[in-house]
Amino acid sequence: MRNYKISIISIVLLLLCKSVVASVSFNLELVSKVEDITEHNSNSNFGVSDVWGYTDETGIEYAIVGYRYGTFIYDVSTNPDSPVLIADILGPSNNDYYFHRDYKTYGDHLYIVNEMTGTDAGMQVIDLSPLPASAPIKRNTYTGVAQSHNLWIDNDSGYGFIEKNYPENVHIVDLANSGAPVHSASLSYWDAENCHDIYTVNNRAYISEGWSNQFGIYDISDILYPIQLATIPAFGYAHNAWLNNTGTHLVTAEETVGMTVKIWDIQDLDNINLVGEYLGENSLAHNVHVKGDFVYISHYTTGLKILDIYDPTDPIEVAAYDTYPDDDNDGFYGCWGAYPFTENNYVYASDMQYGLFVFSFDDVEAGWVYGTITDGGQAVAGVEIKSLLNGKIFTSNLNGEYEFGFPEGDHEFEFWNNGIHIETQTITIYPHQTTGHNIIFGGELVGDVNNDGVLNILDIIALVNLILNDQYDWIGDINSDELINILDVIQLVNLILS
Repeated sequence: MRNYKISIISIVLLLLCKSVVASVSFNLELVSKVEDITEHNSNSNFGVSDVWGYTDETGIEYAIVGYRYGTFIYDVSTNPDSPVLIADILGPSNNDYYFHRDYKTYGDHLYIVNEMTGTDAGMQVIDLSPLPASAPIKRNTYTGVAQSHNLWIDNDSGYGFIEKNYPENVHIVDLANSGAPVHSASLSYWDAENCHDIYTVNNRAYISEGWSNQFGIYDISDILYPIQLATIPAFGYAHNAWLNNTGTHLVTAEETVGMTVKIWDIQDLDNINLVGEYLGENSLAHNVHVKGDFVYISHYTTGLKILDIYDPTDPIEVAAYDTYPDDDNDGFYGCWGAYPFTENNYVYASDMQYGLFVFSFDDVEAGWVYGTITDGGQAVAGVEIKSLLNGKIFTSNLNGEYEFGFPEGDHEFEFWNNGIHIETQTITIYPHQTTGHNIIFGGELVGDVNNDGVLNILDIIALVNLILNDQYDWIGDINSDELINILDVIQLVNLILS
């Protein structure tokens, strides 16, 4: 059995999420919204499902989204403010309350699986190569699997991995002839049992194994003989997983109320460690996708969330958009899917009740700030620091110290003590940097670099240390020229002498 370590952060995050403000939208620009997809929804207001993307040879971007009766493909480049419907691919649509469909592309082909029964059951194969001059061409549907919840395609090996049912848990097809998949292998019996989702890269498969309550890691260098290398526990339903770009950390989601999105250090498969966690306001995350240092989460009723995992031990929410304004309850409504892998910084999100969203995201990174809050030279504990960007609240500890991560930029924060608003300050967050920002209530003592309420030689020592360590802290910028150097030392000496 492989070793792993678990923290109690999940419980703390759940309690916090139940007490914070409702979800808000920031750092995502809404380019367009296609709501008429929902006109086809069922009487229970379901029908819209997952979303994927495709870029043709001319650079035109397309959004691919499921609806009640099949799949819509939209050109989102020609007129981004009003995406153009260019294809409607009908598919099975019976006997599934949520109308599950899943999509992947390989080369110029689109592959569609679904859980419904009805006409054209199986994995639909669509040739997208005629775009943009003419409409996509529907090829023969692959019938080796009739219904499936999820699909993955390994672009390096050319294999497609189709979720199936025990005893053949994963049905693997060879896509050497993209228009005519051929069954080539399977993961069966105890390998990938209760499979829900598959992700592969570099001859390894990361399989979310549902109610087996684990994420399995497999060596698939020999596709006929997979070898289980390790397992990672899930305390809810093992729903989906995605590797970071360097292959050092696996991000997992459990689609269970109260279960966090987790970040696992998998560099040593004999000693896998949980290092970071996150959960949005509704306490129910759906799927995760990773691009660069960003994790894109379709987070049901709280919409789309984007995390910066530059520091995997401290994931920071850097952007959000509430696609489902009705509420932030922990139900299976709202944002189903997110697709960030475009070539123009667009992000697509599908919302079951509100349709297709197209966003622009400028890769806003996280930074960190720390400091001490004092009043009259005394540390002030329990001060609430409230962001005016997203309403998040941070609190100083018993020593008056605070530290938090936040999106880069100049941001205003309110400082509250015992329910009284003390002041509002602007704090600058630098991307992927940690900076100091001390807070002095009752007036700023210019030159008090060590924040002890008096000016003396200790402040000169603290300032020299900042210069030698090439650190910028606003409190050391005595002459306010946005630099810390010998000129600040000279001015500080003059202040002390005066």
